[in-house]
Amino acid sequence: MNFKYSCVLLLAFFAASQAYSSSWGKKNSNDYLLSRQTEVRYPIKNNYWNVNVDFPRSGTTNMYNITFVNVIDNFRNSSGATPSLWSGGPGYRFVQINLRSLVSQGMDSTVEIWGR
Repeated sequence: MNFKYSCVLLLAFFAASQAYSSSWGKKNSNDYLLSRQTEVRYPIKNNYWNVNVDFPRSGTTNMYNITFVNVIDNFRNSSGATPSLWSGGPGYRFVQINLRSLVSQGMDSTVEIWGR
């Protein structure tokens, strides 16, 4: 009985950790949060979402170097968007991240950009 309970508990932890979260770079104690943006899209039947998150936003400038980019999947059940770093990122002053949802699934992702 104890073995079965341990297996079920292990599977529960594994399933809870299957979020599509990613990070690039390293955050230090003296970094500032430059941007936090949450992208929420509702499901489209037999289609997917493909969203680009740009920093800095159009019409603005950024004077800080990016040190850490963190994309958090708020679904926590492996049905959220898959993040990809398309350009820029740590060491640059700009970043473009692509979030692509699964077919017939929505997305709820938070993009944090840290720098100094």
